[in-house]
Amino acid sequence: MKKNNLIGLIFITALSTGLTMISAFLLARLLSVDERGALQLFITSVTYGVTVGAGGVGFALALGMRNRQYLHWKKYVAGFLAYTVLVGCIALYLFNITSFSLLFVLNVLLTAVLNITLEKSKIDHRLKIYRVLTLQQPILAVLLYGGCYLLFGERQLSTVLWLLTGLTAIQAALCCLYLYRIEREFLSDNQVTPIESKFFFRHWAKQNLLQVFGATTSNLDKFLIVYFLGNYTLGLYTVCMAFDALLTRFINVLADYYYSGLLNRLNRIKAVLAVILLMSVAAVALVPFLAEPVVAFFFSHKYTAVAPLLLWFVINSILAGLSWVLSQNMLICGKQVLLFSRQLVSILVFVVLFYWLRDLQLQGVAYALIGASLTRLIISIVYYFKFPLDYSSSQQGQS
Repeated sequence: MKKNNLIGLIFITALSTGLTMISAFLLARLLSVDERGALQLFITSVTYGVTVGAGGVGFALALGMRNRQYLHWKKYVAGFLAYTVLVGCIALYLFNITSFSLLFVLNVLLTAVLNITLEKSKIDHRLKIYRVLTLQQPILAVLLYGGCYLLFGERQLSTVLWLLTGLTAIQAALCCLYLYRIEREFLSDNQVTPIESKFFFRHWAKQNLLQVFGATTSNLDKFLIVYFLGNYTLGLYTVCMAFDALLTRFINVLADYYYSGLLNRLNRIKAVLAVILLMSVAAVALVPFLAEPVVAFFFSHKYTAVAPLLLWFVINSILAGLSWVLSQNMLICGKQVLLFSRQLVSILVFVVLFYWLRDLQLQGVAYALIGASLTRLIISIVYYFKFPLDYSSSQQGQS
């Protein structure tokens, strides 16, 4: 892939991130702080349920496509969508997640379609459909949330949940079209064979295990905040999450760019790390000066108490992002079990630090997150050098 494709991907990610921030501003004004926390718990629970049910399905399908295994993929997707709905129903039965049961299960199903499409789209080294999905979701969010706020002002949680469901329904419908396009282009260029079930389930199981523990690491903070500190604190925390996402979103896309290269035996690590370094330096330099006026202007003065803490969350996103980038070669090597061990260690570090520092409120949350991310990064660096990938001389250094 030429360097201008990376530049294009970065530009689309920048635009997508900006739109995502706008949707976060709109949600902060649409809902009270307490209801904003309840909405975040709903979204987090949906995401976690989708990860448990359908995480790794698109990944296993993409690896199968790498080996020209493709026939009957729709049966696998249909089966896992049904399984994901079952996971959502079980979660409602076991946990007091939300009173909006039907909307919860529906969002789990629709989001699973998006998740599978995102993973599967990485088989294209140009990431054409992946780019569209990266930009499409925040555009829809801004249109729906912005239109509601302009027309009706602050609303109740139920209204926003219906808007969220409409957004995921549109996304899922478009994803069906994208899956058709992926199939058409792949079949026209390749002689394919049926998917080997043993191959598929082996890679799905390892990737699912990794994603579940990754989601646990990413979302445990929200669940613990609700349990120990309440919905109001989680509502304040959503501002920290929005700023954290500014870097995390970029770094995750760069990780996907690096991973897509690995699928096609291209080494892009130097370009990816250089971009991360530039973004990190700029973020650390600017956040202390801009945090308070930006929070007050965009989120309202209800959230200014979190401004002094934002730098800590940005530092955490840098550490967490680097550890994820350096984990991509382990996915290709099939070392998900080792990555699972890394996740487990970092979860234990986070829980211990969170409980120990819980009286510090959000500042304690920030310290606990940094401790866990630093743990993952150190282990990821060790794994990166211990399990290197081989590249041919003609491909080495391409981007």
